[in-house]
Amino acid sequence: MDLLVASINAVVVAVVGGAVAWLSKGRFDALDGKVDRFEARLDRRVDSLGSRFDGRIDSLEARFDGRFDSLEARFDGRIDILQTHLEGRTDTLQSRVDGRIDTLQSHLERRFDTLQSSMDAMRSDLTQVALAVGVRPRAQND
Repeated sequence: MDLLVASINAVVVAVVGGAVAWLSKGRFDALDGKVDRFEARLDRRVDSLGSRFDGRIDSLEARFDGRFDSLEARFDGRIDILQTHLEGRTDTLQSRVDGRIDTLQSHLERRFDTLQSSMDAMRSDLTQVALAVGVRPRAQND
């Protein structure tokens, strides 16, 4: 008899377990549906947020590109101005140095011309003194 009672209890537990499983399956299906809908909504919101971030990042990138281009143009302009100024200063300095060299060259040429004239005069005077004392001119090889 105990075997019969145990068998009946096992059948009742199995039937009740099956009924509970069948009833809870509907609830789990509903919960699965809710989770799926929540996941789909979350995916759409994440995709929307990603698109918004991409748009804002593109906007920032465009603004920074414009600013960097503007800054580069300003630097290029200033460097060109500086280069032009330095070239002008270099040309002025070169002209001044050339002028001083020309002045120095002219001054040295006058001094050498004066020295040459002095030496010619001295040679002439020495020749006159030598002739006055009776020195004969040297024989020239012709």
